[in-house]
Amino acid sequence: MTTVIQDQENNYRNAGYAVVRNCFDSTSMAVMRDYALLQREHPGYYNREPITSSLDRYADVMAESLLLDLQPLIERTTGRELFASYSWLRIYYPGSNLPRHIDRKSCEVSASLTIGFDADKDWPLWVQSNDRDIPIKLAPGDLLVYDGSDVPHWREEFDGRYWIQVFLHYVDQQGDQTAYRFDGRPAIGAPKIRRSVRTSGRNKPCHCGSGLKFKHCHGRIEA
Repeated sequence: MTTVIQDQENNYRNAGYAVVRNCFDSTSMAVMRDYALLQREHPGYYNREPITSSLDRYADVMAESLLLDLQPLIERTTGRELFASYSWLRIYYPGSNLPRHIDRKSCEVSASLTIGFDADKDWPLWVQSNDRDIPIKLAPGDLLVYDGSDVPHWREEFDGRYWIQVFLHYVDQQGDQTAYRFDGRPAIGAPKIRRSVRTSGRNKPCHCGSGLKFKHCHGRIEA
């Protein structure tokens, strides 16, 4: 595994994000891409996400494996000791987008790994850092590590055929969000435990800044 952290301008401590290139070789990425695409043949495996117009899977087994295997690299990149929270596998399609938002508390440190795509041009993931909007281009195997619950991030409308992304989420072992270790599950790899959510405030704008109501944004995940 070859990794290259982008120049000091994008140093994690100064900017709230860093880019790690070539986390895996092209053969490994092709296997991950095919795995994600073939899972579409299993009815009900993915959930259709209306906010992003994508297919989504919480705690997919491949994504959970990446959550554990990339944790040491992400700890070195951030200079923080972390607890794994949860992972998310997503396939974007024509017309998909990602509203500008910040992540929930269980995503204190987040990482976005491009698995593969079929598109005629780059589709950058945007971050806001030091009052600047910065487009980050990610090839298969490239990883964006960022302060998920602090750094606004988004994507504009996608006009390719498909784009596969894995999201990896962690909390700081020395921080205030350690209760989100494993995202309320007994272990990494376990399914999400559904719990009741108070209805008060679910019609209010979501805290993340997406402009959507809470029940249609982070309330969907936390339900």
